[in-house]
Amino acid sequence: MIGFLSGSVIKIREKKLILDVGGVGYEIFANRKLLTKIQPTDSLKFWIHTHQTSDAISLFGFAEEKDLKFFELLNSVNGVGPKSALEILENPTNSLEKTIVSGDTKKLAETPGIGKKTAARIILELRSKIVGGDPKIPETAEIDSEILEAVAQLGYPKKVAEKILAKLPQEITITEEIVRWFLQNV
Repeated sequence: MIGFLSGSVIKIREKKLILDVGGVGYEIFANRKLLTKIQPTDSLKFWIHTHQTSDAISLFGFAEEKDLKFFELLNSVNGVGPKSALEILENPTNSLEKTIVSGDTKKLAETPGIGKKTAARIILELRSKIVGGDPKIPETAEIDSEILEAVAQLGYPKKVAEKILAKLPQEITITEEIVRWFLQNV
């Protein structure tokens, strides 16, 4: 597994670059935000995520280790592959964290290749990891609107969701648990 590379840029393409490391050219996928800042012959260091499938080994490069960690977090979500995660990271990491914590599925769904259901899944799976634990939602009204939106984006009609969520036990206050409870009681 490759975790870090340092070398000179030989060529920049649309979504990747070739990095010369000791006479070996590594093809590294990177986001456009990073690619527009570099020039051929620049000497660079990249934090690398190695992605292996049955027919290819792909390298994804990041200038900052925090971007690599956020990429791997996004890539851990079911339905989000490395190229989609890279596309999401066209936005600054701090902005993405705020979007996920606030539950803004519309903003996430603006990313090419990310639909409303995938955006809802990203928020559902990553919110507690970003805030460092299970976030408590203080008001029932917020739970209802947030959860209604999440389950509606998973394909359930709002009227059905409202009927089922009306039976929600009061001790369940964590967003992820509410959605899990909803899915078990549909």
